[in-house]
Amino acid sequence: MGDVIRADAALLAEVQAGDGATLHTVSGAVVSWAALHLLAAHGFRWAPEDPSTVEPGPTGLRLHVDLTIEHAAHAGLVLAATPARFIERSFGTELAFSLAEGSSALAPARLTAMAERRSPRNASFVVTGTGSRAVGGVLTVQRGPRSVVETLRCMVALPEPTDDLRAVRDGLEAGLQSVMLGRHPQSAQFSTSRGRVDGVVDTAIAGPPAPLGLFSGARETRTRGLADAAEALGGHTIGVSPSPGVVFWFDGTERDRWSDAAALASGLRDLQADAVHPEDLRERGGLRHDGTRTGGQ
Repeated sequence: MGDVIRADAALLAEVQAGDGATLHTVSGAVVSWAALHLLAAHGFRWAPEDPSTVEPGPTGLRLHVDLTIEHAAHAGLVLAATPARFIERSFGTELAFSLAEGSSALAPARLTAMAERRSPRNASFVVTGTGSRAVGGVLTVQRGPRSVVETLRCMVALPEPTDDLRAVRDGLEAGLQSVMLGRHPQSAQFSTSRGRVDGVVDTAIAGPPAPLGLFSGARETRTRGLADAAEALGGHTIGVSPSPGVVFWFDGTERDRWSDAAALASGLRDLQADAVHPEDLRERGGLRHDGTRTGGQ
């Protein structure tokens, strides 16, 4: 295999020095999963010199995880623990958080202190798996007006290739259940793709990720009235009443899953449209109009 571009201190310095650029690599180079997510987090893209010279590697199914977790801002908050618990419960894999790939792992308390010192700017940390399963990505910490948001974006090598993803969905649902206490999860997206499962990405990427599932946390579920509409839209509630979340899984082939995802998007648009009552368009204490009266006409 050619050179491996990793999310090390050199790459971190390079992406922090610029605001969106292109990473050019020589023939045969591959990019680690963590580096790929680090580039994306800083608005960079990867431009390999010659895709045809990359040596083949072990291939299989990869899971893409995009999980957002919101915490109330308070003095006792400890970051990284919730996404680590989610991955451990979902896949039996422990996560290590560090400043750069290959650096010493950060304890949650130290990671929290570093993010706090960087606030209100975003803080990014490299995520890798410590077990036999390859995991790679980035944890981003953002400070809001009244909350702190962690976003975990990573790829996970799945077990032996299989067309039945039921076990994967069951694991993800168990992971969501494990972090529902305190209403932490805000949203999540899951998708799969075929490719190398050794923690790196080469240039022979066949097709985009196919949707596997969506999760909506308790607050968004309540705001959009999703709890009552979940079954009709093909989903089900998850978590502790009276503030559960809603999860939607897409089954079948990749074509089937794309179709199911499109149908869900259409259903959610219809649900949002139905939630807007005509009286909501009346300005409080003002005249009602439909936007056709302009220029005093």
